[in-house]
Amino acid sequence: MKKVNTKTLLAFCFNQMEKLDNGKIGVETAREQSNLVKQANNLLKYELDKAKVLMDLTVHNETYNQSLDIRDIESND
Repeated sequence: MKKVNTKTLLAFCFNQMEKLDNGKIGVETAREQSNLVKQANNLLKYELDKAKVLMDLTVHNETYNQSLDIRDIESND
């Protein structure tokens, strides 16, 4: 599997638009792939938001001498 980031998602989108313009793929294929890109982008946004919350929580805990934590629902434990 390839690594995915916003740059690769954008490159994929432009590549698909070019294929659509050249008739190499149909509208339905382009639409479905666009939906998949949208879902991947939502996951990337989630990861960024999660990182921001964790950083803010670290600052809060240091400022107020607390040990608040968020539950990690993705762990294997």
